Amino acid sequence: MPREGTADFEITMENIRYSAPQRYYGTRILLVIKGTATVAVSGKNYVLEESDILFVNRNDNYTITGNESNIVICLSISSHFFVTHYAKYFHYYFECYTKELDPGRESVVAQLRRLLSEFVIANSRGEEGSFLEVQSALYQVMLLMTRFFKKTVPNFKGGETSDERIARIIQIIELRYAEPLTLAEMAESEYLSPSYLSRYFKQSTGMGFLEYLKMVRLKHSVEDLLYTSDNLFQIAVKNGFSTAKNFSLAFKSEYEQTPAQYRKEHQNEKLEKQEARTVKMETKQVLDSPEALIRLAQYLEESAKQGLLPDEVPIEEREIIVGKCEVAESLEREKHILFVGELKELLKENVKEQVILSKQKLRVDFVGVRHLIGGSTLLPEVDTDELVPTSPKYANSDLALQFLKNQGISLFFRIEYKEVIHNEEHFFIELDRFLVHALQIFGRAFVDQWQILYYAAKETTVLSTELERIYLRIHEVTRKRSVQLRMGTFFPFREDRENISVHHQWQFNQADKIDFIAYDADQNEIVDFSNISDEDFLNSRDYILNKTQKLKHFLKKHQLKKPLYLDSWNTLTGNTRYTNGTFFRGALILKTILDLSTEVEGLGFWVNNEIHEQISGSRDILVDGLELFHFFNGKRPAFFTLMFKERMTGKVIAQGGDYVMTGNEDGYQLMLFNEKHFNPRYSVDELFMRNRSKELHVRLLGMEPGEYQVRKYQFDKENGGLYSKWGQLNSKYGVDFEVMDYIVQSSSPTLEIKDEQIGEDWTFYVSLASNAIQLIEYRRAIV
Repeated sequence: MPREGTADFEITMENIRYSAPQRYYGTRILLVIKGTATVAVSGKNYVLEESDILFVNRNDNYTITGNESNIVICLSISSHFFVTHYAKYFHYYFECYTKELDPGRESVVAQLRRLLSEFVIANSRGEEGSFLEVQSALYQVMLLMTRFFKKTVPNFKGGETSDERIARIIQIIELRYAEPLTLAEMAESEYLSPSYLSRYFKQSTGMGFLEYLKMVRLKHSVEDLLYTSDNLFQIAVKNGFSTAKNFSLAFKSEYEQTPAQYRKEHQNEKLEKQEARTVKMETKQVLDSPEALIRLAQYLEESAKQGLLPDEVPIEEREIIVGKCEVAESLEREKHILFVGELKELLKENVKEQVILSKQKLRVDFVGVRHLIGGSTLLPEVDTDELVPTSPKYANSDLALQFLKNQGISLFFRIEYKEVIHNEEHFFIELDRFLVHALQIFGRAFVDQWQILYYAAKETTVLSTELERIYLRIHEVTRKRSVQLRMGTFFPFREDRENISVHHQWQFNQADKIDFIAYDADQNEIVDFSNISDEDFLNSRDYILNKTQKLKHFLKKHQLKKPLYLDSWNTLTGNTRYTNGTFFRGALILKTILDLSTEVEGLGFWVNNEIHEQISGSRDILVDGLELFHFFNGKRPAFFTLMFKERMTGKVIAQGGDYVMTGNEDGYQLMLFNEKHFNPRYSVDELFMRNRSKELHVRLLGMEPGEYQVRKYQFDKENGGLYSKWGQLNSKYGVDFEVMDYIVQSSSPTLEIKDEQIGEDWTFYVSLASNAIQLIEYRRAIV
């Protein structure tokens, strides 16, 4: 083990069979890379096996015993060095014993192993730039310690404390060690008595003020001995000693040899810069071991697989009591409508694939279509002398409807007022013929499940009586063929005025002929994206839920209480393709769906960008709907968000502002999310985004103890966010199918699987970037 000295930091890698009881004034990190070692710290034994890490804190008494073949890395960081770079060092101690760490710290521990390995390798090479590598690894280790492993010293009260005064004094000593500093002078500068400062300095640092000052002076004198030709008197005066004799006595008491002997012993050695800083590597024979080198290389690879570290954010404690939910019911299962434009789009293979996948993963209840009668799905009549026409009018629609029937999906088709009056009589003849044909070919059980939505534009000038007349005629034709087929109307509700225009008020008169109400809600409509002020964004936070609840109240007031279908909606997004891509919205979408699932009967989604833009006739960024797929079958955030919600089965046993937990016959499911509402423009600011990350220390109380397989899905901008990979691999010269396929295949949430023995009190860490979602499944082991 390294000997207590004046070194700022030191790293060794050696076989330790036994080390006598010792105390180090600083922090030590022990990593066993081979064999075993037992560390006894203040009466508690820690058994370290391969890859285990243990922190030993300042002034802890400890001993080490190990087997004959072990290899132990020990990094020592002195208190005076640590506090110089981290002023609150004395406020904390550091706690890490890998066998007892809560789950969720795997990536941090992997990075710590990697840094220690890099430290050892760089420190041993002695090449140009090695010292910079050593320094870099050291500061990163210290950063990890202060971010993830610090614990407040018991009874620490915070505020402007003497610990902070000690930190300032230590910094002054480092800057003015060559001057005749005195305890009285330091006490006066801090408005303290010398006796009080003396007691507290020793209590805080473990040594007296003069002893500490001597240690700093000796540390700097070593550099002068090795790298200058100054005589002992010059070195003594330069480093704050009054005489060469005093310098020699102090030096010998610390280094067990005189300054002259030390200089002679080292003058012929080719020391690198880091040795000038008293970083010594005394275990070359261990480093030359192939086993050690292989193990160090494995640690470098292991950390690369773990990915990025969590951002530096305050840890929030979250206690979840299993089974204590006010309403122990299943999550609401709202119906899902997948809009595909015209019915003929279902003849495209990629659209079929997307619909099938959506049905499997997201539970699609309806496929929504437009222009069924007036569009191009139904083929025109052909004059022919054939007894049986070979170009039947319903060829395309039959293939599409058969596909839907095979998939167990119903039809939701929109009839627009403008579509009807283009040629009213022809429209109703064709509508009746289509219904008759569908009933004849596909059967009443299938057709009776359809829903028809009558739509008139919000800002219409058509009289209310005219809109009502057309609806009644559609209702009459439809009911003649199917009394079960449901009909609904679009309700253009203005939440700011809590009313609708006079042109749409005919709906109040036809409540008995309306089966459901459809409406839209888009946060982007009430936000000025060009405005730097955040007020609009804050006001829009619960816009969709608030509008829905106001609409329900309004309908009840007018005796038009009907099931609601939110067929066109969107959460906050950007107003350019770039911002829309960088602004990850997973948790925003999830929170909206969870809020709406108890308020509405159905939610609408577009199948993909291509069809959505085709129907709208625009290549501008679209915000009037949520697409499940991007171009080339890439999955958009709404797909994975809805997929996670649909995976949650069983009864809700716990629920809070950022989590929902269910219990089922296989075990438990816990979904955590970090909903953040802000101006999408800021999503390009890396620091801004880091500050909106969240780290939770979750405590689950009341789970059934036992062995579980734990599956963890992580969904955020980097893991499942399509734009991240797209941006990394795009090129101004274009990309081919191979690149596109790679982007799509690699843009999925990550999955980790572990076997855990879980008790009634189970704790773990979770790191969530802005609007990230994490789904954890606890599958009970069958033994």
